[in-house]
Formats: sequence, C-alpha cells, structure tokens
Amino acid sequence: MAKTSQVKKQPFESDRIVRLSYIEIHPEYHDQYMAMALEVGATSMRTEPGVICMYPMGLKRDKNALYILEIYASQDAYKKHIASEHFQKYKQGTLRMVKHLDLIDTDPLNPLMSISSEIADK
Repeated sequence: MAKTSQVKKQPFESDRIVRLSYIEIHPEYHDQYMAMALEVGATSMRTEPGVICMYPMGLKRDKNALYILEIYASQDAYKKHIASEHFQKYKQGTLRMVKHLDLIDTDPLNPLMSISSEIADK
C-alpha cells in the first residue's frame, strides 16, 4: 500500500476531542453509505490539520453497524471539520441512510500515547 500525502497535523490542545461515533445504517444503503463515509474520512485526513484520526471499524456481528474513532486536535478543529464542504456533502448525502447515530465523547486514559495519523491507499 502506498501512503497518501496529507497536511502536517496540529499538536493536541487541552480541549482536544476523542470520540467514538456509533452508526447504524439502513441495509438498503450499505454500499452507498460506506463509499461516502470512506471518502469523507480520507479527505478529512488528507486536508485538515486538526483531524488527527478517522478510523472506521465495521462490526463483525452486524455489517450495517460501525464505529469511527475520531480524534481532533481541538474544539476549533472539530468546528472547522463539520463546516467543511466535504463533511457537509457527506452529512447531507447520508441523512436518509442513517438509522441511528450515537456520538460518544471520551476521556483518554493515557493522553500521551501516540496514534499514527497516516493513511494508506488501497
């Protein structure tokens, strides 16, 4: 796999966000939703300095459910992310596809632990 070039990432600030997003998708939209979700995640990682991690994970027990580990350098970085053109395209384009959404904010137990923010092309 080749690594995709991306912007230099911002350092964490005291108001960083570490979130698990739990998403259930209507089965008839599975493939379309996944394509849009993977595209917005890759674009965010490639172009947004404050988006530190976008790590989507499908549930083995339910192919229509997923978690996304989202890490933002700061509250401001998150606000810029949700205002971005690529996120708004994703959000508006997937509204009817999402059956359930739960945004779970967390407190890192070891905030000094490093997470790689590199992405790879298929």
